[in-house]
Amino acid sequence: MSLRVAILIDDFFPASGGISRSVQTQAEELSHRGVDVTLIVPDRHLEKPRTCRVIECPTLHHDSLPSHLSVLHWSERRAERISRLAQFDVVHSQTDRGAVVLGARVARLQGIPHVHTFHANIAGTHAVLPFASFWGTLAHEVLTTRALAKATRRAPRFHASLPPFSPEIDSHNLFSRMDWRSYGWIAAHVDLVTSPAQYMLDNIERAVGKAIGGVAIPNAYNRTMRDAIGATRRQRGSEGVRFLSIGRLSAEKRLPVLIRAFKEADLPDAELVIVGDGDQRRRLQAEAGSHPRIDFRGHLSDRHALASEFANADALVLSSYRFDVQPMVIVEAALAGLPTVYCDDRLTTGLTAQSALLTEPDHRSLAQGLITMADQQTRARYSAATAELVEKLSPDVMAAAYLDAYAEAIQRKATRG
Repeated sequence: MSLRVAILIDDFFPASGGISRSVQTQAEELSHRGVDVTLIVPDRHLEKPRTCRVIECPTLHHDSLPSHLSVLHWSERRAERISRLAQFDVVHSQTDRGAVVLGARVARLQGIPHVHTFHANIAGTHAVLPFASFWGTLAHEVLTTRALAKATRRAPRFHASLPPFSPEIDSHNLFSRMDWRSYGWIAAHVDLVTSPAQYMLDNIERAVGKAIGGVAIPNAYNRTMRDAIGATRRQRGSEGVRFLSIGRLSAEKRLPVLIRAFKEADLPDAELVIVGDGDQRRRLQAEAGSHPRIDFRGHLSDRHALASEFANADALVLSSYRFDVQPMVIVEAALAGLPTVYCDDRLTTGLTAQSALLTEPDHRSLAQGLITMADQQTRARYSAATAELVEKLSPDVMAAAYLDAYAEAIQRKATRG
């Protein structure tokens, strides 16, 4: 009998963001390897894949909120209903809201291990989103962690306490410390945790003061996206330089810093193309003003449209700092041979000193990075190093790592009884 895996996600599937795109690739690759995959996803804005089973789940979400704030119904009745529909060998939750609690209930009802992946870092949002991130912290502290403990009905693997103030984990205020404690609490109530970035696992261990037995598994590129990029012919010539930013237009992405950096660089033949949408769009357009070479393209969900943006760009730019775990655009940019300019030293997955230029997080330092990357010979040197990254971030590598993680989780569950 093939391995039966349930993958749960709160985010709308598959076009709401990088986490959904990562889950989409995981489901495709595991199914390709003969794994019986069931996706448990929100019943809104759903595009059903053909490679695996889908169980649609009601979700709490107001249309005025970003799509990534959807929350799956996590009740015991919902878990019982899912268990009547399908039996699994492993439950794998990939967001820290309703999915992790619902996953814990299903795992308990079926007596199977629960794997959880940390894709997001709310602890890094307090500097740019003090009000909104406070409510996210409170929701984790008051709702998610307590609901998770109730769902598992078992003693945690270890105790998660409030960590001391430490610049190593950016616990610059009480709420950041509470976030890391919440992550530790989640890790204590599942059988195995993974993350695309090693720093997430390291910082959780610093917060709880002990090893959590986590596994770093980088996000991989999607084969369909790879093929779309490979089949897209570049329409621009070699004159000038086009910098590309892709992602949600939200405060934690610090796009005003990027726009100020682009203006500061004042490169006569440079363009800045911003792909994405979000609640910060009007503010960002006001920041850009009437600049003739800053272009907002809006949200693009079609792979061929995205592939065209990558194929016609010269470098990817990331302005987020202490928030992202592993942006999917890093992998996709590497497929197009694009070097990256970024300012967060913790983003090591998919980036090397040979393929990407690291700057300080202020806009003047980022501007200097843009000036450096505007040189064609410099870009060519960085671009040549992206081929090696593509090999390391292949879906084959990711799928094999998850299968190993599932086997370890099953072993741990058997040992714990």
